[in-house]
Amino acid sequence: MAQNPLLRYVWLVSLLYRYKRLTLREINERWLHTDYSEGEPIPRRTFHSHREKIQELFDINIECDRKTSEYYIEDYQLLAGDKIRSWLLGTFSVNNLAAEQQRLRDRILLEKIPSGELYLVPVIEAMRDSRIIKFAYKSFVETVPHDVYLHPYFIKVFRQRWYVIGYAPAYGKIRTYSLDRFEDIEVTKATFEYSQAFMPEEYFKGCFGIMHGEGPDEILLLKVVSAQAGYFKTLPLHESQKVVTDAAGYTLFQYNMKITSDLIKELLSYGAAIEVLKPESLREEMKRRFAAAAANY
Repeated sequence: MAQNPLLRYVWLVSLLYRYKRLTLREINERWLHTDYSEGEPIPRRTFHSHREKIQELFDINIECDRKTSEYYIEDYQLLAGDKIRSWLLGTFSVNNLAAEQQRLRDRILLEKIPSGELYLVPVIEAMRDSRIIKFAYKSFVETVPHDVYLHPYFIKVFRQRWYVIGYAPAYGKIRTYSLDRFEDIEVTKATFEYSQAFMPEEYFKGCFGIMHGEGPDEILLLKVVSAQAGYFKTLPLHESQKVVTDAAGYTLFQYNMKITSDLIKELLSYGAAIEVLKPESLREEMKRRFAAAAANY
């Protein structure tokens, strides 16, 4: 079986979400077509263990109709409206579909995702039980890992990488760590108190990416050429995006955002397709960065 149990949990929920009701025999018929099975059916005991874990981690109940022996998701209609549950169904849906279609594996090309998802289950369990985690962490600038103790507040995914955000006692503040840079993890017996007043969405409000800006929100005005503007309209740069002007050849987009390193890197990636009009400080920083890049050539 697959080493990462989270993938199996997601596969099971996704399957029942698609087919509505299935017997264990029907579930196993589809299971045997996946890479996760390694040619072996799911033992009944393991199946019920998965049901319990899905309930514990994601508050999704998989019930059994005793008359038909079919399993189904309780409150099926509520899944699509719940952010965490929608994340569960959507994050690995394509990967799960590819896993089921072994004969098409060479014709479904997926982005390679760093291995941070291996640590998702213990992090989520620690969040659920308000337990402090200890992990060996090696950043890109370090040659050896160092131990970190963290009160895990919430998790966030950005650019195929998973991050855990929480209070780090050694630093006396909230910090962000990428799971793919973990080398080990321990869910300790020590607990912490998670304030119900803390709102993860508010923490990243006005931010792009994974960087938490300390400064105030600013008005960002972008001039985007028409060939690129369509992408911005269908996949907004930020939730505050609004169209100010839609003219021949370009579109003006306005945002309320914090100016962070992640945002600057994103804007630089569009090259000549965009022009920063406001704020002036960011406009000057973009000019400086482009000039430095041009000097390399």
